[in-house]
Amino acid sequence: MKSLRSAAMLFLGFPSFCAGLSTHAAALPEWDWATASPESQGMITSQLESIWTVLEGRRTTAFLVIRNDKIVFERFATGHSGITKHYTASMAKALVGGVSVAVALSNGRIALDDRASKYVAQWADDPVKSKITLRQLGSHTSGLADAEENGLAHEKLTGWKGDFWKRLAPPNDPFTIARDQVPLLFTPGGGFQYSNPGIAMLGYAVTAAFKDSRDLRSLLRERVMRPIGVADAQWSVGYEQTFNVDGLPLVATWGGGSFTPRATARVGRLMLRKGNWEGQQLIASSAVEQTTMDAGTPSNGAVGWWSNNDASSEKLPKDAFWGAGAGHQVLLVVPSLGLIAVRNGESLSSATNYHAALREYFFHPLMKAVNSSTASLTGSAPYPPSPRITGLTWSPKETIVRRAKGSDNWPLTWADDDNLYTAYGDGNGFEPFVPEKLSLGLAKIIGPPPEFKGVNFRTLTLEQRGEGKSGKKASGILMVDGVTTASRCAKRPSPCVEVERCT
Repeated sequence: MKSLRSAAMLFLGFPSFCAGLSTHAAALPEWDWATASPESQGMITSQLESIWTVLEGRRTTAFLVIRNDKIVFERFATGHSGITKHYTASMAKALVGGVSVAVALSNGRIALDDRASKYVAQWADDPVKSKITLRQLGSHTSGLADAEENGLAHEKLTGWKGDFWKRLAPPNDPFTIARDQVPLLFTPGGGFQYSNPGIAMLGYAVTAAFKDSRDLRSLLRERVMRPIGVADAQWSVGYEQTFNVDGLPLVATWGGGSFTPRATARVGRLMLRKGNWEGQQLIASSAVEQTTMDAGTPSNGAVGWWSNNDASSEKLPKDAFWGAGAGHQVLLVVPSLGLIAVRNGESLSSATNYHAALREYFFHPLMKAVNSSTASLTGSAPYPPSPRITGLTWSPKETIVRRAKGSDNWPLTWADDDNLYTAYGDGNGFEPFVPEKLSLGLAKIIGPPPEFKGVNFRTLTLEQRGEGKSGKKASGILMVDGVTTASRCAKRPSPCVEVERCT
């Protein structure tokens, strides 16, 4: 009975405890994407080809589209492939900074609303910097200035801004500069200012939080990249440098990565699946949500990632998030569409605002390539579309068969005897009707439509009487080893309060 009740609770949606997080590299089964035609996954080949034509003319080296865990489109410039590394630029803020924060959250090492001064001792006595939180560092709302000026090339910058990009040895390294020299432009949380030094300090704090002399490169390799099947040769981070600052082995989180398109897409898949990789929870789902959803701060920053929660890109679903960097390196993830897309290359447009170009040449065309008859673009779907059910066609209304008139609800279970068992509410069941109207009754359905037959059966342990809200209704039904288990609810749509069974 205990196992039966457990099965019923799981079926009916009661919370269950999942396995603990993996804290080390594990031997996972080898996995790789299969390929499929765009149409089989609810996308339009001609539109994807059109996107590639435009992207190819705009210095694109890689274009990879995955839907419902199938590669549906993949194109590369000459000399490039799915396993050719490409620089990330600021896409590293997501792939390195955001993912490492998610790992630290999963381990309970940090909380986003921790003050950074908890991990950066030099800020503890600063009247303003002591108030900066990790959430603000990750979403570019800390107030820290950026190491950029009027679009100048990094080698032409002077002062601390120029030194930040030179990546010199301590104490002239970018982390010490970000910690000690970068000014605040406004009160923490009081506005938005894109800040490479801010993301540097986020990496500083996360490294300090682990307290075990582990750099973020090693952390990601063991906790994420190897478990998701990315070989060491297919990615690198931090400009391949490590800066030892006050005993901390610091690795750049703001840029300096190099990932193959397939490696980038695998990180996207891990985040789309809320940290789960083939049954192993590498990152807590709550940590993925915290880092990829809007951080609740000014602008549309998540933590290292960008979020469309505020519909800043009007044609993307609201649950979309992405990492992006100079030259329009981009990883787009849309969980409600089961969609992952990667683009590498050089800048899509020098005449258009960075974000506007990303929308014009990448985001919006991709949404046009989604067959609207097979997917909602609202972003509200809780799960990715089914890889098998790709469409729904209604039969003519003249073919509808109506039986058991006057009864409603109808939760169903497919039983061992190859019949369907069901519960009905507020009615007399199938013809011949039961003598009295029941709040909850049971029936068996024999045969396929349209010639199916409904047979009422009676059980004193489960039948309920009472009109409308005063009578209990069925919200679920399950058969295990020949025993039918149904839940009863006091009122729709209140939570289920009992589990009964009958043979």
